[in-house]
Amino acid sequence: MIPLRDIRRRISSVRRISHITRAMKTVSAIRLMKVQTQVVKQKPYATKLRELVSDLVQRTSGNLHPLLGQPTADSSQLTANSLQPQSAGRGPIVCLVLGSDRGLCGPFNNNLMAESLKFRAAREGREVHTVVFGKKLIDLMQSHRRPVTRRFTGFYQDMTYDKVAALARDYLQQYLAGRIGELWAVYTEFRSTARQKVKAEQILPIGVLKNDDLRITNDDSKKSPSFDIRHPTLPRAEPLFPEYVYEPDPFGVLDRLLPQYYLREVWRIFLESTASEHMARMLAMDMATINAGDMIRDLTLTFNKARQESITRELSEISTAAEAFRN
Repeated sequence: MIPLRDIRRRISSVRRISHITRAMKTVSAIRLMKVQTQVVKQKPYATKLRELVSDLVQRTSGNLHPLLGQPTADSSQLTANSLQPQSAGRGPIVCLVLGSDRGLCGPFNNNLMAESLKFRAAREGREVHTVVFGKKLIDLMQSHRRPVTRRFTGFYQDMTYDKVAALARDYLQQYLAGRIGELWAVYTEFRSTARQKVKAEQILPIGVLKNDDLRITNDDSKKSPSFDIRHPTLPRAEPLFPEYVYEPDPFGVLDRLLPQYYLREVWRIFLESTASEHMARMLAMDMATINAGDMIRDLTLTFNKARQESITRELSEISTAAEAFRN
């Protein structure tokens, strides 16, 4: 039988741990609300920007922008600030894997590592550079001896739009210089407080939906593979606005909007990944708190049974001694 003192100590220890997990759940919930507020604030701008880009792409189908993965039909239509990659699609693939710097978030990092390995396996024969964000994910991949090209630790600390945009511009310059052919992100998409999904999304070049793709139904889209080359954020629609007079021309306006669209998409991906991390940690701490409560109840029941057995044994010894004296 376990001594009563050990059971008391274990109950006290589990109770203290439950207080910690409950506090961590509250902290994660507050941080999640802050990130959600950022997502809500930037959503109207991002939505309108997507609509404008989609409309301009439809109007300039004959002169596709280099950021869309195609060379322009007429180089004379490029403005002075136009962006033109030298070897788009021929360089190595860069995959950004967005993990976490802190632990206690359930299978968050394990799922990301598994998805990044699927991504690399699906592109066998191509040179893939894996860029990992988050100390815990870096340690996990190193412990499994997975290849990591570049590491970022502490990136999420005081994460701002300017900080993410500076990183995004660096990879944009590499893409335009031809040092990389594609830029992808493996992250946890935040759909709701109850649903998160690990996915691989192409960032550069920005995918363009063809006219045949506009007829794809929702059922068909669910059957598409995980690594769909089409960019999921561009709406499948015909031109959204009436015919306007653009100055200098629709392609020139598209030339200015696409880099902003690219930066906004990278910022959205980092926000969703951060929100998913806080959500995963909140769920993990909630489950840990529930399990601690169940363990306390089981230990309390064990303690009461052990104490009852001890009292019964002492009464039995007293009655036996009394009977012996009487005889």
